[in-house]
Amino acid sequence: MARDPIPVWALRAVWLVQPVVLGPVLADGLHDLEGRTFLSVALWALWGLGLLAALVPRPVTLTALRIGGPAAAALAVWAATAVEDTALAVAGLVGGFVLAVLCLWPAVGDACVDGASYGDEQRFLLRAPGPVVLALGPLAWALAVAGVVAGPVLLASGDTAVGVAACVAGLPVAAATVRALHHLHRRWVVLVPAGFVLHDHLALADPTLLPRASLASVGPAPAGSEALDLTQAARGLALQVRCREPHDLRPASRDAAEVVVTEAFLCAPARPDAVLAEARRRRLPGTAGSD
Repeated sequence: MARDPIPVWALRAVWLVQPVVLGPVLADGLHDLEGRTFLSVALWALWGLGLLAALVPRPVTLTALRIGGPAAAALAVWAATAVEDTALAVAGLVGGFVLAVLCLWPAVGDACVDGASYGDEQRFLLRAPGPVVLALGPLAWALAVAGVVAGPVLLASGDTAVGVAACVAGLPVAAATVRALHHLHRRWVVLVPAGFVLHDHLALADPTLLPRASLASVGPAPAGSEALDLTQAARGLALQVRCREPHDLRPASRDAAEVVVTEAFLCAPARPDAVLAEARRRRLPGTAGSD
């Protein structure tokens, strides 16, 4: 199997020890703030929810992890600038950034989307579109975190009027951006006994199944490939899926009746090597070791 459990267990372990690694520097940073009791309780609650998300891999918990992990790193940076103890600051920074890296690790993403799979199938997360990685994703993350945090922090500090206004304005924005980020985690390649499935609402109106008998090959996309590009400008290695005969696809466009006929297309899984390894194990046509 192409699953890699080590990053998932590493994430669980690092999240579990955050109260020891990141907790002291946060406690020191919160010491002189108004509403520190409320903020401390909120941080404990968020830590518990994050640990639960790490223990129960699903697409929705992947969204929580990929918002919460970088948020922990941002908290570590803030706390490190607010305390005088260098050892506490360094420990908090290391803990926060290791947590963020693990939350964004491709194998963790695959484990979470595969947690919702059925029977003898395996799902592999698709990489986010290039513009999302470079600009829109970080902006959406910042809006989600700010929308959730700003209002309660202001209320805890005693600024009721501004805090209520921040909640009214920020929480709907946070909900919308979290939903947008979650949609990125509902895009995947699925290898099933019947063949190869591409499930990508950004590229296709409907998931498309290529039966085993219709597959000619699955492999790294050659430079200058003229196959239909369904990668959404994702950066990194793409896979080229070639059909034995023309295959009908419905692009995700305003024209619901539009159909594109193609003999090959490109997709961009986060771990193309893992997809190819599992395809070989399943002996899909056109992969090394297949019939």
